[in-house]
Amino acid sequence: MTGRRFATLLAAALLSCAAFAQQDRAPTEWSQLSGEQRAVLRNFETQWETIPAERRAQLAAGASRWLSLDARERTEARQRFERWRELPADRRDELRRRYDEFRRLPPADQARIRDIQQRVRELPPEKRDELRRRYREAKPERAREPRPPREHRDRPERPRPGRDR
Repeated sequence: MTGRRFATLLAAALLSCAAFAQQDRAPTEWSQLSGEQRAVLRNFETQWETIPAERRAQLAAGASRWLSLDARERTEARQRFERWRELPADRRDELRRRYDEFRRLPPADQARIRDIQQRVRELPPEKRDELRRRYREAKPERAREPRPPREHRDRPERPRPGRDR
C-alpha cells in the first residue's frame, strides 16, 4: 500500500510541476511587458505575436537583465556583441556548438570549468599565454590561429565581473 501511496504522491507532484512549468511558459504578451522592457525590445514589436512563446520569455528575461546593468556593464556588453558580430560565421558556429556542449554537462562539471576559467583569468598575461602555447602543443587538432598577445590587440583589456552561476 505504501508503494501505491508513493506513486500517487509522485504523480500529483509531477502534475503540479508540469502545470507550473506550463504557467511559466505562458505566452508573454506585448502588453504584459513593462514600458522599459518594451523600449528595449522595440525592434520586435511588430513581429512579437509570431515569435514562439519560449523565445518571447527569453527576450523578456534578457530585457530585464539589460535593464539591471549599470552604464559600464552595458558598454562592455555592447563591445562584446560587436566583437561577436565581427567573428567569421564558422567561428560563431563553433562557439555556439561548444556552448551547447557545455550546457549539456552536469552542473558540477560546469561549476568546475567556470572555476578553472576564473583562475586562468586571474593569472598574469604571460602565464595565460604560456598555458595557451602548451595546450596547442598538446592538442594540435584543436589549435587555432594563435591570438596575438593581449597588449597587441585592438581592444583594451576589460575587467571581468565574477560569476555566481
